[in-house]
Amino acid sequence: MRRKRKIFDSLVLNYIFFSLTVGICAFLLLLFFTARTDERIPGKELSRLRAAELISQSSLNIPLETIADFHGWVEILNDQRQVIEVHGDKLDSPFAYSAEEMNRLLYDLKENLYYTSITPYLTKEGQSRYYMVKLPKSKVVVEVTVNLSTAENRRIFWRTSLETGVLFLLLFGLNVYVYSRFTAVRITNPLSAIAAGIRSVAVGRYYERLHFKANYELSQIQENFNLMAERLDKAETGNRLLEESKQRMLVHISHDLKTPITTIQGYAKALQLGMIEEEAKKQRTINLIYDKSQLVTELIDDVFELSKLESPDYPLTKTPADIAEFVRQIAVDYYEQFEDQHFRFEYDIPAQEVTTAFNAKLLYRAVSNLLANALKYNAAGTEVRIALKEARDQVIIEIADNGIGIPEHLQDKVFDAFVRGDAARKSDGGTGLGLTIAKHIVEKHGGSLRLETGGGWTRFLLVLPESGPG
Repeated sequence: MRRKRKIFDSLVLNYIFFSLTVGICAFLLLLFFTARTDERIPGKELSRLRAAELISQSSLNIPLETIADFHGWVEILNDQRQVIEVHGDKLDSPFAYSAEEMNRLLYDLKENLYYTSITPYLTKEGQSRYYMVKLPKSKVVVEVTVNLSTAENRRIFWRTSLETGVLFLLLFGLNVYVYSRFTAVRITNPLSAIAAGIRSVAVGRYYERLHFKANYELSQIQENFNLMAERLDKAETGNRLLEESKQRMLVHISHDLKTPITTIQGYAKALQLGMIEEEAKKQRTINLIYDKSQLVTELIDDVFELSKLESPDYPLTKTPADIAEFVRQIAVDYYEQFEDQHFRFEYDIPAQEVTTAFNAKLLYRAVSNLLANALKYNAAGTEVRIALKEARDQVIIEIADNGIGIPEHLQDKVFDAFVRGDAARKSDGGTGLGLTIAKHIVEKHGGSLRLETGGGWTRFLLVLPESGPG
């Protein structure tokens, strides 16, 4: 996975690019300004190549390379105006000048083919000489600035500088705008998406997720936000399912309470009004009222127990003890009931001691609920088996029967509250909370309760850790 770039690094790189761009622009402007300045170099060089300027440096220091650049040359004349010395590539020019010719050379006339400057000087021996510089007009493009005044040169310089400065500011401003927009978009777009996501979560739309490309820090915010939204979405779904479950529970409780209470009220009213005169019928009615009241009491007790078990603060005290002896005692307690109902009751419990930590009262209720269900929902002749096994630091209590079984469509819901066996087996008026309570008890012990079917058997496996804190 490609590593995301941090905002700090991104900003540094952006401004490095910005600085480089500004530097390149400044360099190009400098080249432009230099080029504009170089256009005036011929005029400046020509002013330095005047004879008076050169002779002050002595005739031995003639800038031949510069003069050659303009295809010109230097002539040294004696006092008779005869050419006695030539420096440079001389073109068509006489070897002697008359006074009139020399005088005409000093004026910029159309017939003159050269720019000419002449100045007299004395040699070291005291001889009179003329120093003449000749530059062909066809090879020289002289700007008007050659003859301009110093003020005019200043004006042109400042105008050019102003133009260059304005152009530089425009390019600088353009670069600032481009890079500012680029940087702002890279940061503000993800921030806008994050703000929109927060607003969605604030109004309860937990299903929405963020999807954008950004730097490392903003990507981390996106990942954490999506994780938070996913958890909130799951929590909201869980709360909704829990609320629906509570509503169903209230409906079931009200229904399960209403039926026996209505029966109790009806028979009590009949007894009150003397509608049942025979003593045997009165006794049966009283017994029926008692049974229904017991059912109401059982339902209330189960609901109260379940509400306690669902609390995360439920106090559970576990004590290390021999669970083999514990299961053996439960088998003894239920043996007579299974015999009376003509069930075949078998057990497989190790003779040696198996020690683990558990709450005897709660675990007894969990196991007895499973045995009671097997007794309630199966017909006579059913084989019921209870076994205790050890496997991989676990203790497994198995309650199995080969009765009528549980339909496949109910197997995933069998541990839900108010899912009765009568939906799968026969009606008996149970509360539908036995398996739910058993599952909560086992989970409070750090274990699990699961259902397995196959081979004509229905098996409930109650799994506990073999050892635990006291």
